[in-house]
Amino acid sequence: MQQRPELTRDAGRAWLRSRQGRRLLAAERRELRDALDSIFGELLLQIGDWGGADFFRLARTRRAALLAEWPGPEVAAVSRLDELAVASDSVDAVLLVHALDAAEDPRALLREASRVLRPDGHLVILGFNPFGPWGLRHFLSRRRYPPGARHFISERRLGDWLSLLNFGVQRRDYYHYHLPLQVSAGRVAEEPAERRMNRLARRLRRAGRRHLRRPLFAACYLLVARKEIYPLTLARPGWRRRPRLVGGLVNPTSRNAA
Repeated sequence: MQQRPELTRDAGRAWLRSRQGRRLLAAERRELRDALDSIFGELLLQIGDWGGADFFRLARTRRAALLAEWPGPEVAAVSRLDELAVASDSVDAVLLVHALDAAEDPRALLREASRVLRPDGHLVILGFNPFGPWGLRHFLSRRRYPPGARHFISERRLGDWLSLLNFGVQRRDYYHYHLPLQVSAGRVAEEPAERRMNRLARRLRRAGRRHLRRPLFAACYLLVARKEIYPLTLARPGWRRRPRLVGGLVNPTSRNAA
């Protein structure tokens, strides 16, 4: 049975307020602060309200705004995500914080993000890694995990989608190596349990980067891509040289000679 959208949205917000959700949001703020530091322009548009206003405020552009499907205290515009109420080629950077994971049609949202971006604009995407502990829990859970995440789209598959839309991927990072476990110890043992979780996360991060081509233990990935516009090259028409007419009298035929 499919949950009502407002119930899913409330469950997602409640999860983000949990210890596990706050830990993930802190890791994502660190990643985005570094990724957005070199992206400039007039306007950055965050699509989707995962984490609220914590992310688009990190932008270095002159202006930044949040667009979501539902009204909220920080939402500047409300729109369907598969038909954005934004003019084409009007935005310098688009930020998708797990918006593709939560979208009903992620490819439609990606096409819309490409449409509103100006040539050479930047697209910054945070997504959940399906090949790891978080992906395993998501696919084995009876309900969506984390709440509100419909899809776990692999970084490689997303790269293929971006290539079809003429995006060049400039940066790939994996982050957040904490296991999807909620610490349920009492107050006395809560801090030692948290320290053990942090130590385990550091070990998983080192193991993933040392022994594996792709950090499979990471919960999430970050992609930065740029919209590339290739100039049209006009082909020269294949003009054929006209045959040259040589002047002079034509030799008489035998009939004329007779």
